[in-house]
Amino acid sequence: MRIDLASPSPVRVALADSRQTPPEGARARTALTALLAASPLQLAVLALTVLLGGISVAIVSTSDPVWWQEHFSRLGTFDDASSAVFNGTLIVGGAVVLLFARAAERELRRLSGIHIRRGTARTARILFSAVGAGLALTGCIPLDVNKFVHEHITMVMVAGFAGLLLTSPLLMHRMPKRLLASTLGSLSYLAAGAWLFFGSGAINLALFEVIAFSAMFGWSAVFVFCLSRCCAEVQGMPQVFATHVAPEAQAVEAASEPVATTSDPVAAVSAAASAPETPTCPTPAARRIRRSAVALSRRASARPPMRPASPRAARVLPRRGRTASAARAASTR
Repeated sequence: MRIDLASPSPVRVALADSRQTPPEGARARTALTALLAASPLQLAVLALTVLLGGISVAIVSTSDPVWWQEHFSRLGTFDDASSAVFNGTLIVGGAVVLLFARAAERELRRLSGIHIRRGTARTARILFSAVGAGLALTGCIPLDVNKFVHEHITMVMVAGFAGLLLTSPLLMHRMPKRLLASTLGSLSYLAAGAWLFFGSGAINLALFEVIAFSAMFGWSAVFVFCLSRCCAEVQGMPQVFATHVAPEAQAVEAASEPVATTSDPVAAVSAAASAPETPTCPTPAARRIRRSAVALSRRASARPPMRPASPRAARVLPRRGRTASAARAASTR
């Protein structure tokens, strides 16, 4: 009987496949690690995609075509696939918002003491977590299961977003002005929607919920943009100090020294031409740092060099009982 040794055995093939293809547990751990290490921008885009996609599917497939006359919570009160999609979307979206709160705290800690006040990272995580937990629990407890608990959970979510709007001008006082403008705009937008709903009754609860969620997502988008910009500035700050502040400090020190005059203008021009050029600043913060350093160097170079005082220039004050002409005559001796 002839045995073909070149062909691999089934055991070897199974072992090779097990080495190449990771098990399901390893894949889940890899996905969880990627979610935990994701940036706030990636998690914000993921949350927006999940919520908009799931709610749109629930709206299209709902069995009640006039749900919009009441509120969005009615989409999760039916025993069909559309309600399951709506409630599941809220649960998954709330979980992603909780991950976003963790990532936002991680990035805000890098800005502590520079663009924000101390303790802002923890406060922002608590408020964002309140929004995410309220969103997830709203899907876990629909309106038809327990109306009292459902309504109070939604109030927790509203309180979390209101806390973000009210505390951001105080805690994030050195963030870009775009965040402050977005905060004021969101507050005005919500105030107008609340007046139309509670005051005049021109809109129903569903449309007011659309106004509130659009304000929430719009403000969050501006917050993520400002956070990314400030983190980029902080990350490039060591390079800015190495390439701009140190040369400008050396220039200030050189300008403060006595100016050495030369009688050869050609040598002076060649020395000025051979001086190294300072590269351009990569960020607005670096431009501000460089402008201050350049202003100091120009101020120092504009001062005239001090001349040594001659003995003849020194004046002798007249003693008491002596005229000025006598003192002048005594000083010339």
